[in-house]
This record gives sequence, structure tokens and C-alpha cells, in this order.
Amino acid sequence: MRLNVKLKWIAAASVAALAVACSSGAVTEEPKVSGTQAAASATAATTASKAASTTLKPNADRIVSIDWLAGKTSDASVVALDLRAKDKYEAGHIPGAVWIATADFNQKKGDITELAPADQIAAALGKAGIRPEDTIVLYDDQGSLWSTRVAWSLDVYGHKDSRVLNGTWTAWAAANKPTSKDASTRAATQYAFAGAPNTSIVVNMDQMVKAVGDPSKVVCDSRTADEFTGRDLRAPATNGGHVPGALNVAYSDAVGKSGEFLPVEELRKLYDSAGIKAADGQTIFTYCQSGIRAAHAWFVLKHLIGYQSVAVYDGSWEEWGARSDTKIEGARS
Repeated sequence: MRLNVKLKWIAAASVAALAVACSSGAVTEEPKVSGTQAAASATAATTASKAASTTLKPNADRIVSIDWLAGKTSDASVVALDLRAKDKYEAGHIPGAVWIATADFNQKKGDITELAPADQIAAALGKAGIRPEDTIVLYDDQGSLWSTRVAWSLDVYGHKDSRVLNGTWTAWAAANKPTSKDASTRAATQYAFAGAPNTSIVVNMDQMVKAVGDPSKVVCDSRTADEFTGRDLRAPATNGGHVPGALNVAYSDAVGKSGEFLPVEELRKLYDSAGIKAADGQTIFTYCQSGIRAAHAWFVLKHLIGYQSVAVYDGSWEEWGARSDTKIEGARS
């Protein structure tokens, strides 16, 4: 799905903001390990690096700077959605921002966290006073973790213009930008998604099973190194390790100390060095524990680095690691 950009002039500003982003990680994910990972993923890495004809098309319009948003707080067609905890929103937020619960974008199927149905998300957007034609700017305080998950959710169902605030609340507060404690008074709408969901950016269990050993697929595990190797096993999964052939880059490695994304060239080097690069005709599948960090990797790989075919395995390790019939590398408890 292509973004219908309303304000084309922001692209250059967004690229500039990304280019000067800080490069030291702040989120407490562990660094990548290379031993087991390199051995497990050698074949996939070799395949992914063979073709030099990859066409990268970064989409800088998917992020906005804090300066850009500061100039839009009185624009009724630009709506900032605050994805932090409710008490943090009440203590102070970006002027005009609307609080929305991240739980509205997810559902539980047994022990597995999955993308909520379209009507549930549409109802939450309507309650928040969002219209289909609005530009949505998403921010959190976790290195864009929830912002990118919600951006992916909106892309699946077809909201035309959603963007991520580069640096999130962390950068906004550090820059001493204006804040407010007044809750938004936007009138509720009858929000509805138009058209069919974009299933090309969603991966299910069957597709993931078929991806193992498929040279047209590159699998990116965005969990920590300890989760990847099986040392850190998290419920409801009962087995540790990773999908065979998967390559590991923790989502937080793509974020700088102030919460901003790393510059594009650094992001590319980060994923390239782990073997996560797709030639033309290849698709990157991302996964994590519950699909949240996987959406962050999806956003970086697709919209900031510019790979054209990237999709999220929404069931992620909660599903894969809870079954006895899945293939696993690293460890099986």
C-alpha cells in the first residue's frame, strides 16, 4: 500500500531528521550474538547477498520530526495519538494529542496476541475522533515500539496517512517542547476502513512453515540474543530457540539514545551485517515474541531502509515456540 502524502514538502525535513539521529542504543535489549546465529543462518545469508540488483526505496514520509509536529498542533487534520500509559498522558502530553489504548489494536486468541479485527480498531479510532482523511502521528516512550505496531495495524486495514514521530515523547520532552494536561475534546466519528485488508504484510503460521528453507524468504528475528538462542524462554512458549535459518537483530538496536531511529546508512549496515538483506524477488518475514517488536523491524526494513516486500509473522514465538511440531534451532526445552 502506498502512502497518500498530503504534505509532500516534509519529506526532505524527515530525511534530515533521520540523518542526524543519535546512534547509541538506550532500550535495554541485549546485543546480538554471532556464534549459533551465524552457523544457523549461513545459507540464508549467502542467498540473500547474491543479487546486487536490490532496489531500495526508503519512504521518509512515514516519519516526522518534533519540529514538524510542533507546528501542526493546531491543525485539525493532523492528529497525534499518544500510545503511552494513561497516567503518563494525564501528567503531560503533546498539545492536542489524543490518548488511545494499545490494547485496542490487539486481541488474545488463547495465549497468543494477534492483530485485532478491523471493526475493533475502527471503533477505537472513531471514539478518538479520527477521520479516514486525517494524518495520524503516533508516539510512545519506548523507542517507537508501539508506534510502529499501530502504524503496521493501520497499514493492514487501510488508513491512508499514518506516520511515526521520530524520537517519540522522549525527544519531545528533552527539547522542552510545549506540553498540555488537557484531554482532547475531538468529537467522536463513525470511522470505517474502506476496502479489503492488505494481507501482503501479514504472515500466518502456514506461511512461516513454508518459509523455512525457502531461498525466496529471509527471516528476521527481532528479539534479544538470549531469546534467539533459547536462554531466555518466555511464556506461553514452552520451547526456546528460533525459527531455522532466522537471523537476529534486536529491534532496539535500530534506535538511538534519545529514542530516534539511527541514520538510514547505519540502519542498513546494522541489518546487512546480520545477513538481513533481500534481493529483488525476496521477501523478509519478521517475528518476535508477540508480533510487537516484529512490527518495529518491519517499519525499519520497509519504510526506512526501503525493502519493498516485508511482512510480520503476527503469531510470532508465542505461537511457534508453544507447539511440538515446529522446527526449532538453538534449543528446545
